[in-house]
Amino acid sequence: MKWKLSLLIALVIGALAGSWIKNLPGFVIIAYEKTTYEMRLWIAISLILLLLTSLALLGLLVRSLMRSAGKVKGWSGERGWRRSRKRTIEGMLAFTEGRWKASEDAMVNAARTSDTKLINYLIAAQAAQQQNAEVRRDSYLRLAHAAEPAASVAIGLTQAQLQLKHAQYEQALATLTELRAKNPSHPYVLKLLSQLFEKLQDWSQLLALVPSLKKQRVFPQQKVQTIEDDCVSGLLSNHAAQGDLEALKDRWLKLNSAQRKSAASIYHYAHLLVEFGEMDEAESLLRNLIKKQADAKILALYGQVKSNQLTKQLSFLEGWQNSHLDAPREVFLTLGKIAFNAKLWGKARHYLEQALQLKPSAEAYLTMAKTLEQLDDPSLMDNCYQQGLIFAAKSQSPNEPLALTSGNADLVSADLLPRFQKLEVKE
Repeated sequence: MKWKLSLLIALVIGALAGSWIKNLPGFVIIAYEKTTYEMRLWIAISLILLLLTSLALLGLLVRSLMRSAGKVKGWSGERGWRRSRKRTIEGMLAFTEGRWKASEDAMVNAARTSDTKLINYLIAAQAAQQQNAEVRRDSYLRLAHAAEPAASVAIGLTQAQLQLKHAQYEQALATLTELRAKNPSHPYVLKLLSQLFEKLQDWSQLLALVPSLKKQRVFPQQKVQTIEDDCVSGLLSNHAAQGDLEALKDRWLKLNSAQRKSAASIYHYAHLLVEFGEMDEAESLLRNLIKKQADAKILALYGQVKSNQLTKQLSFLEGWQNSHLDAPREVFLTLGKIAFNAKLWGKARHYLEQALQLKPSAEAYLTMAKTLEQLDDPSLMDNCYQQGLIFAAKSQSPNEPLALTSGNADLVSADLLPRFQKLEVKE
């Protein structure tokens, strides 16, 4: 509508100005080298106006063509984007359904025209991982980095996760070490590193990581404490496995104060000392631990300790039990074992009877049988062996031979074990 109005105005102006221009007096002479052109002034003005009008019309035509081309390009681009988005959605659905090859192909095809190349290549890498295609997986990760260099942390974390799942621990360590060098406080980098060190059982490195896990609150406090206790136990066990008692004690002394006060660490260290026959040191550690906290496991270990002062050991536990009426029922078995080791047969029988009333077990019956043997009561002794056999048999599958636990094996001497195993079970 605007161009029609403009044309009408131009025609009116042209009509009015035409007669005026035509009557203009004068001539225009154009000379070029030896050639001369002569024309009336009004003709020259008309030619100039015609030229300007032609140029204006040509400009409008070019602008119109460019606008049309832009519309065609935009329509084509939008169509390609929609097709890419459709393929991306298909790839994500295939990944969710576990159709790894279909997901990989869809994501790679969509990435060519997608504006989410990073997402496409990361999912394609995970789909390739599920097919054990490590070469393609790493190729997609490189393409993801080329598409979004600023997302190096996200890409590196994805790579480390995939390497961990594929048990490529050396590669995962290299990836995570590089990530941590650039992002020392990144919580997820620290989390993956802790998982890696745990898989490698690299307790020293994992223990060194604990302060960062605490500071960045990577795990709940109780979880971090468990990790720390596991590290201490692993380090101590490694030294114990080498049979070097001095190295074990030296490693314990090198722990910080908080680690040496941990109940789990004390229990594990005391257990190793018992295995090395360091009974007095183990008894001292467990006695202090029992004063602060005691559970069935700690009490059971205390019952295995044969210190050089068994009477004093028994007196301590009796006093503790009297002041802790809510003590675990296992305390009576422990009291009975310590009394037995101290050769206090009467006390041993008294505590073992209470243990059998509260919580009968194969170990309690075996200890009672040994006590009754010392008290010269063969009939009750055989009955206790019989009941002990029943309890031990119940804990084994029908086709397995009778297996004594570490807590009761030392109670049955070599000459009594065959007798115990041959007893007829009568329930």
